[in-house]
This record gives sequence, C-alpha cells and structure tokens, in this order.
Amino acid sequence: LPEPSKPSYSLAIKDFVPLAKHILDSSDVAKIEIPRPFSVALERVIWVRKSFAEKLEHAGRRFDLKSDARHAFFVNILEKVRKTLEPLLTVDAFNVSNLKDAVTNIGTHKHTKGLSNLFEVLAVYEPSAEFEAAPDTVHPPPIAPQYSVQVEDDSTFEALFAITTLMDDLSRLRREIAELWTKYEAGEMDIAAVSVATNTAIELARSFEEDISLLVEKNGGSSVFHVQYFYAVSEALGIDAEAKQRPDDDYNFAAYEIADTLFTNTLINIIAFVRANPLGEIPSYNGLYGWYDESSTHTPRSARQKYRRMKPALLEMLSDLPLISNHPSSVEDQLLHGMMTTLRTARRERKETPDVPIWFSFAAQIYLDTLDIVKIGTGWTDMQRVMRNVKQSVFDLPKSCMERRNVLRAFEHWDKGIDPIARIREALGRPYTEYTFFRRHFMHCGLAIHFMRTLFHQQGVAYAAVPGTVLCTAQLYHALKQEKCLNHAWEDMDTLRNMQGNSTFFIGEPPSSFEGYFNNFCLTIGSSITNWASDKRDKKVKVSKDNKPLMKFKGMTSTLAANRISPLSDRRLISADLVESWIQKSNKTQDDTETDKTQSSATSEKKTRQPLIHKLAAT
Repeated sequence: LPEPSKPSYSLAIKDFVPLAKHILDSSDVAKIEIPRPFSVALERVIWVRKSFAEKLEHAGRRFDLKSDARHAFFVNILEKVRKTLEPLLTVDAFNVSNLKDAVTNIGTHKHTKGLSNLFEVLAVYEPSAEFEAAPDTVHPPPIAPQYSVQVEDDSTFEALFAITTLMDDLSRLRREIAELWTKYEAGEMDIAAVSVATNTAIELARSFEEDISLLVEKNGGSSVFHVQYFYAVSEALGIDAEAKQRPDDDYNFAAYEIADTLFTNTLINIIAFVRANPLGEIPSYNGLYGWYDESSTHTPRSARQKYRRMKPALLEMLSDLPLISNHPSSVEDQLLHGMMTTLRTARRERKETPDVPIWFSFAAQIYLDTLDIVKIGTGWTDMQRVMRNVKQSVFDLPKSCMERRNVLRAFEHWDKGIDPIARIREALGRPYTEYTFFRRHFMHCGLAIHFMRTLFHQQGVAYAAVPGTVLCTAQLYHALKQEKCLNHAWEDMDTLRNMQGNSTFFIGEPPSSFEGYFNNFCLTIGSSITNWASDKRDKKVKVSKDNKPLMKFKGMTSTLAANRISPLSDRRLISADLVESWIQKSNKTQDDTETDKTQSSATSEKKTRQPLIHKLAAT
C-alpha cells in the first residue's frame, strides 16, 4: 500500500482566541510560562497595526476599505488573545493601552435555530455471514497532522512590523555600545576591545537588516521607506515632521528626538552627501553648515542646536571616508565599508533618492555618539603609543628577520609622519587640521590597534617557535630559578610561561633536579625517550620530532575578529550565534592552557547575563 500522506490543517485567524482560552483553561496552567519573545511580538504587532494604518496615508500610502476591514479584524483577534492570556504574560513591552482605540469590535453571529437529529434518516442493516468471517483489516499507524497558520498577504504592514522590530534591536545595540565607550573613557576598558565589539555590533545590524530587505525593497527601497516610516511615527505621536519651522530646516525639529531614535538625522545627511559627491570625484565639505568645534564644552539644549552641532561633524567625516578608502591601509571598519558600498550602489542604480542602508545610518550615529562620550584625540594617542611600543619590540631583531619586516611593513600606513588627507585638502585649498579623521574616529584607531597587536602576536609566535629562540632560554631560566641562582624574577618570561602553559616548554611536569633539567631539555629538542631504556642495545641516539613542544597561538577571538577588519576580508553576514561561537572557542582555548586557574560560578554567571557585545569585549 502507498504510504498515506500526512493530514494538513490550516489554523484560521479566528481560531486564535479559542486556542488562547484552551491554554488558560488547562489543568497545568500554573506550569505554563509564555516565552518573552512571544509577548514582545504580540505587543509589537498590535501597536504597528493600530498606530500606522491611517498615518501612512500622510506619507503617500493609501488603503482600500477591504484592506482596512481585514486589518481591523486581525487586530481585534490579537487583542482578544492578549486579554485572554494576560495572566500569563510577563512582559509589558510596547503597551498601547493608553492609545486611542482605532479598531471596531466585530460581533459574532449566534445560531438560534435548533439542530434536528442527523441520524433519523438512517436505516439499520444486519451484517452478512461472509462479512463476519472476513479477516480483520490492518489499519495503518496514525499519522501526526501538520498544522499551518493562516497569514495575511500585505507587504506594507509586514514591512512596518519588521522595521519596528529592527529599530528596537538597533536602539538596544546603541545603548550597549554607549556603555562600552563610557567604560573606555573612564579607563575601565581597552579601546581595541571596545572597537572590535562596536564594529561587530554594526555587522550584526547589517545582518538584521538583510532579514527584512525584501520587504523594504517592495516598499520603495531602504531610504524611501525609512523616511516614510519616520514621518508615520511622528504623525502617530502628534507631530507633522514635514511642517518646517524655518525654510532652511531639514524637517520640523519638534520631531528631533524621534529622528535621533530612528537614525533619520544621519540618513538625510548621508543622502544629501551621496547626491553631491558621486563615486569617482574627490569629496569635499566646504563648511556651508559650519565646522565641528572640538574645543567646545557647551552642551546644546534645543533640538536645532543639537542638529547644527551634529551636521558638520557628520559631513566632515563622510568627506574623509572615500579618501581613506583610496589610501592603502590595513583596516577597513564598517563605517568605511558602508560609505563605499552606498556610493557604488548609487552609481550602479542611479535612483533619484540613493539607497542608504539602515545599518549605515546606524553606524554613522554610533560615530556621533562617541564624539559626545570620548575626549577628542584619545584614540589617536593610544594608537601612537601602541605603535611605538610594538616597533621598539621588533627593532632590535636582525634586519634579515622575515617577522620583523612583516610587522614594520604593516605599520607604514600610519608611520610616515604625513597625513594624506591633509595633503589632499591643502592641494584643494580647503582648511584641514592634520589627523582630524584619526583624532575623531575612535573605533578606527581601536581597530588599527587590534590589528597591530594581532599581527605582532602572530609574527612573534612564529619567531619564538624557532628552536633555540625561546624554548632553550625558558628551560635555562627555570633551572636557574629552581636552584636560586637569580637575584630577581624575569617578568616577561614569567608572563610568557603563564600565557603558554608549562606544556609548551616541558615534557611532563617542570623538572626540579640537575638530571631532570638535562633529560627534559634533550626531550624537548627532539631526543627519543627510548634513548633512556635500560635494555637499549643500539648506542645510536634516536630522534623523535613528536617530542618537540609547539608554541600556541593565543587570542582565538582576536584572530577571528582581525580577519574581518582588513580591506579584503570576509564580508559575509554574521549572526549572534557565530559571535557566541567565537567567544566559546576563546574560552575553550583559555581553559586548555590555564588548567590551574578556575573561575568562580558567580563570575561565570555574571558573564552569561551580559549582553553579547559586552561578552565579546570582555573576551
């Protein structure tokens, strides 16, 4: 017999309410816990459906009566589900109970006519003898049915829900990034760690937006839909964003806080910049809107003052990005990548309104946030200090050393003493202070420091792994220290041993006798253990390469992150799960090399509760 197909059932929208009642009336209701993502999603959908239907009409969108009635019915069902499950919902996110109810309750039809006996028309028949003697029929095993949920086909409302969710996620990332830079400014965190976490957060934002790109494209593209969404949200909150207070305003500054939250301030300025500076031309900001005052300690209070302080700072940075891209460098942060991607897309598509990805507007806002958090020039100072220390560490190595040349060659991009942007600006007759880009762009400096340290570590391990370079010295230092022949400790060697672990320098436990020093040394340089056999007949010394210990590359997460910040790096989308796997790999490597160190359960639990990019920065 052919295998029967699985029965399929469609759950209509109207069935959501009885399903919710069934959950609430369950005998195990005390054990039921509604997941937080479900609660948040339910509130978001209700809020989007109720708040924007009539508001989008002001942004150029119109709906027919059938569409309005369909969406009103859907919202009504969802509100009944929320009311039914209210005792089990633990999250009060996006609560719209204080908003005006825009949905009309839909009544239900009641059947008043009684049902007749459906079986009264049936006659009763006695089974025949042949039927009773027939073998029993083998019934196939029951098949689990498949259920599908009835969905509405309306890309506009789906896009509204998607962009609302995206903005909520980006706002959360923005807060977490600001917390990291605040810790850096307070001296609690390293700039490289914060910069890697920030750059990774922007990459995550790019992945988030990619998930909704098809919906956004159906509604005019990223820039058009982003602006319409800003106008719709402003209208929903009682502000006409298009009613400018002054003719030269970019919009009604009464909606400034909304624009700041939705990254619209950066969006409209990036659009204007891309229109005025097509790819292939040397971009230049002429100071039309003033210049960013680095020395100003005055905190702008009004929305207009905040915007006028933000605008030149953003335009000055945007005009530097293409020049940095044309200048060979070892680092390309997401802000630089977003600028060049937007310019190339604009030249290829030639739209009236260039498509600016939301994640790029988000990255530009992060840049502006750091200007308000971190002191100007701090990152550039740290970058120069690290570069100077690394150069001093390799300068005394033989000039023929390949690792030395690799490190110094990579530093040529920043070590010529000449700011290429300043030279270009001077040739164009534009005022420009040297290294302005580096003094203001803290994340770029932090990523450059991360690249320097990772390269220094990789080349250093390759150099130190050569037999006789560090291994023999470490064993000699250990022997002298054990025999109390040293007046003071060698801190650098102690640090190296703690980082690499004893297995890198010794076979088994570190020796404590003269014979042990000699035997361990022989084993680590490749002598076979069979040379010490009591019944050995062959007097020839045997060599075993398996005995030779190897230096370990440390900083697994740092290496993975460094692979994504070079101009020719992997630009495939990343996910939160991938970033989590980086952290786990780094923790596993640390556990393997530091078995003598244990972490308290309280500290481990605290790290688990941290936001993802905070855990990345702390790794």
